[in-house]
Amino acid sequence: MIVLVDPGLKSTNLGDQIISDAVHREFVNPLRAAGVDVQTIPMHGHLSDDSRALLREADEVVVSGTNLLADNMRFRSPWQWAKKDIELTRGKLTTFGVGWWQYQTGGIDPFSARWLRSLSSGRPWAVRDEYSARRLAAAKVRALHTSCPTLWGVTRQNLPGGQRRVIATFTDYNQDPLADRRLIDLLETRFEEVLYWPQGPGDERYLRSIAGDEVRLIPPELAAFDAELREPSTAYVGLRLHGGIRAMQQGVPTLILSIDNRAREIARSVGLVAPSRHALDRIAALLDSPQPKTLHLPRVEIDAWRAQWVAS
Repeated sequence: MIVLVDPGLKSTNLGDQIISDAVHREFVNPLRAAGVDVQTIPMHGHLSDDSRALLREADEVVVSGTNLLADNMRFRSPWQWAKKDIELTRGKLTTFGVGWWQYQTGGIDPFSARWLRSLSSGRPWAVRDEYSARRLAAAKVRALHTSCPTLWGVTRQNLPGGQRRVIATFTDYNQDPLADRRLIDLLETRFEEVLYWPQGPGDERYLRSIAGDEVRLIPPELAAFDAELREPSTAYVGLRLHGGIRAMQQGVPTLILSIDNRAREIARSVGLVAPSRHALDRIAALLDSPQPKTLHLPRVEIDAWRAQWVAS
């Protein structure tokens, strides 16, 4: 039995549901179709007794799609489970689409490196960018850059330019009201209609603080976001990485703006166009002269990593 630790279960961030959809499409569903027993438990919140029982019974545990890794895993782990619960994955653990928590100046500490190796199932850990793969390699944990599973079905990025309406996203966890207000002003000059989608639970309050109470909000639901993306002449410009990838999955012209290492390192790894939100001149230039961008996903590594599960 394989236990999948699913970021979309019990999460208040709709980006986690976007990741979960891709993980099931690209990994869980093919395995179940091949007759493999795959059970899911939540990444977020405290573990239930039933979830602990599944971890004890599991032959392998796959944790997917979050900022799971850091230089000091034993002492400041981004993984919110209690250490005794993480220990239930010892010798069984593989990651899928995870990445490093922010940029960290030091190398991984020896205790954390040994601990990660003790958790590993021996399969290569699939990570979302080359930066994370290098950090794991330094810890002597086998790793492959397979990008984020949300991008596996995406071949190119169409950039906004000439659309009538735009869906914008901002984030409450990394606020810069001056830069974000300047971006709003730019979007309002380029598009007839600007709508906003609160992907995270605190986004609406922050949006109202920078755009005013009359801001046009899409309901904080994935179905509502998808419906607006399907409207003709729609583009996406925003700070929410997975909101942007959801738009790209549907072929919507998209410009994701980097605010941390996640979009920045994915951009470096596969060729995504994701300028800093502070690079307003570059953002304006991209909106003026949009050119499609081919993404260069590591297809060989993706196919090899996925095939090993069915083969075994």
